[in-house]
Amino acid sequence: MSLNSFFQFFVPKETKFFPLYRQQADYIEKASRLLRQMISETDLQQLENLKKEIKACETSGDQVLRDFYSQLFNTVLTPFEREDVHELAEMMDNFLDRIDDSANIILTRRFTDVDDDLTTMTANIAFAAESLSAIVSDLESMNVPAKRREIIRLCHEIKTLEHDNDELYGNYISKLFKLNYSLTDIIKRKDLVQVIENTTNSVKYISDKIRSIISKL
Repeated sequence: MSLNSFFQFFVPKETKFFPLYRQQADYIEKASRLLRQMISETDLQQLENLKKEIKACETSGDQVLRDFYSQLFNTVLTPFEREDVHELAEMMDNFLDRIDDSANIILTRRFTDVDDDLTTMTANIAFAAESLSAIVSDLESMNVPAKRREIIRLCHEIKTLEHDNDELYGNYISKLFKLNYSLTDIIKRKDLVQVIENTTNSVKYISDKIRSIISKL
């Protein structure tokens, strides 16, 4: 095969997929910013408003995925091409779902105060979402060497943020049992830090997938 299967997919007649990826990235970035606001918010009404906005992003992201499938099923692709294209869209949708899960935990557990570690973890998710948005904007030009290098750099940036959150997660779990928290509070905070960790992992999987695609060019 002279060209990577994913690259073959992105020929001019099929550029209709790029706007869908960009729409997904926009909803992800907006939801991640709202999550970052939500982690430090203590007013219940404002928490509910932020959660509704995140849910609206998640719902809109689901519609983008449905539109994506509609386009994909009407495009002639080989099975290998279809797998790469489909997996990237699914992974982006999963990232948005995990952000919504995190928002739900914040709202339902009714935190009156949040540790700096959790604030930093949600900030890292927002930074990763910004990097993902920049990656998606460059995908259409990934055959240009300079664009490929920038995509790889941004993927590495996401990996670094994920590594930072891994360390914060481990330290936070250890700290939970050292501080004077009630059992109920330990469970609530464990639920939250776990879902935030899962959210971070989901964006790392996207960057890994994109690096894999780029490596085949």
